[in-house]
Amino acid sequence: MQLYKKIIISLSASMVLSGCLNLKDAPTSDEIKEDNQALENMQIPNDWVFQEIDSANIDLGWAKEWETAELDSIIAEGYRFNADINVAASRIEQANAALKIANSRLLPMIGAGAQNGYNFNGGNQTIGYGMVNMSWEVDLWGKLRYAKKGTETMIYSAEYGKQKLEQVLAATIAKAWYTSVFINQQKELVNQAIEATSEMATLNEARLKIGVAKESDVLQMNAQEAKFRETLVKLEQIEKDTKRSIELLIGRYPKGEIEVASSLPELATEVPENLPMSMLENRPDIMISQYAVQMAFYNTEVAKAARWPKVSLNSSFGAVNSTTQALFGLSNPLVTVGANLVTPIFTWGAIKSNIEIQNEAQKQAVLYYAKSYLTALSEVETSLNGINAVEGRFTQSTIALENLERTYQLSELQYKIGNENMFTLLQKQLQLLNEATNQLNLKYEKISQRINLYLALGGDYIAKN
Repeated sequence: MQLYKKIIISLSASMVLSGCLNLKDAPTSDEIKEDNQALENMQIPNDWVFQEIDSANIDLGWAKEWETAELDSIIAEGYRFNADINVAASRIEQANAALKIANSRLLPMIGAGAQNGYNFNGGNQTIGYGMVNMSWEVDLWGKLRYAKKGTETMIYSAEYGKQKLEQVLAATIAKAWYTSVFINQQKELVNQAIEATSEMATLNEARLKIGVAKESDVLQMNAQEAKFRETLVKLEQIEKDTKRSIELLIGRYPKGEIEVASSLPELATEVPENLPMSMLENRPDIMISQYAVQMAFYNTEVAKAARWPKVSLNSSFGAVNSTTQALFGLSNPLVTVGANLVTPIFTWGAIKSNIEIQNEAQKQAVLYYAKSYLTALSEVETSLNGINAVEGRFTQSTIALENLERTYQLSELQYKIGNENMFTLLQKQLQLLNEATNQLNLKYEKISQRINLYLALGGDYIAKN
């Protein structure tokens, strides 16, 4: 019993010693920004609100006005069946398994062995032994605990990586969805033009019979109708391909038959003048960059700990007997307790060089964090600028469209009574069609820019159960 007490006391003392070292904390986001050369020249304007706001409590209704229940259902289907999302989920599982390995290194490793053999010089006697071994590396310098923390950052990074993929997937699906809606509405405009052109062609044929119109007028109108029908075929091809891309993203067979909305929604809300910085800092790519800095920090500490001695405790418990039965009775017990100490003396600069490598890797990670931060700001500012520009263009396009519609109506009346020639009327028809298509495109662009802004801000797309 005294021996067992000594073993327990030795293990307890080692565990206490291994926990005495206080581990250093990895740099926070504020600390990374404070000592970051790549951010020294950046002056953030007052449009960003610097206050503590929980991003989960920020109302993003203005940014999600384009969202519909039907579209959310398609995005949710993509989250479930998209191959890239499933690969990202597998990476998270790998990281969790790696954490279990890192945890196991902090605990004693236990093994067992046995052997049995026949003694030719001793008659029918057999000699055997059984042994249980335990080995435990005492983490005096925090090397194993730093490695564990580094593995934990891998999990967080993998989770944010999956979230980033989900956001990009949702944005891609949404844009393709509204592209299909836009093309469908554009087809309606072309069909209207075909109908109007066909009516004018019929009118020209009637006028040709009574000698009022020329044959060239009839041919010209028929040619224009054919061009419109060619455009319609082209739009149908693009629509089919766009729908196929959506089906591929959500794991369906690409038939190009997915149903979409009948018209583009009207966006009535306005973008807030001031945006909270906390919203931007929770972008998945920024969080991934932050965890990369922390990972590099922990790797550096692991490299530094390699300079110090490695202490391991070893013990074994077993028995040696001349019969197998006695072996299982554990007679003649053998108990050993020992310790190993290995310290580096001459490594020819390998440890020092490894520390330098990890230090440089940490510097690079800090710079990459700054790059992701600047990229995020750039994407938000670009989206805001795009929203303002498309709003201004849409206002002017509405004015132009109203005037062209009235002009075409007046020219059509003049043409029917013979005061306007066909070429003038055709030209005005094309102008009206081009402007109607342009405004439809601007309407789509407003939705696309709003999706870009929401993605740039790093918000989740749909609630997950």
